[in-house]
Amino acid sequence: MQFCFGIPYGGLVTSGGLLGFVFSRNLATLSSGVLFGGALLALSTFNLKIWRLGKSSLPFILGQAALSAVLLWNNFQSYLFLLHRMSRKFILLIG
Repeated sequence: MQFCFGIPYGGLVTSGGLLGFVFSRNLATLSSGVLFGGALLALSTFNLKIWRLGKSSLPFILGQAALSAVLLWNNFQSYLFLLHRMSRKFILLIG
């Protein structure tokens, strides 16, 4: 029953990509949000359909986990870059 988390999370990622594009007008935000969110929604939906048939949905669960890990890694890298830029400005401000 992993789709119970995958469907809302995929919708959240897609919505975040759309909202990020509206506010920043950055196509990279739109494409990554729609790409990852749409893929998560699709895998979660297929996971639900396969689960209802009583078959193993392990490949879909692993696909969702892989996409979530890539998304986490990308966001973590962006956070570290932003933190590095902010710390340099803070040091210059107090120095």
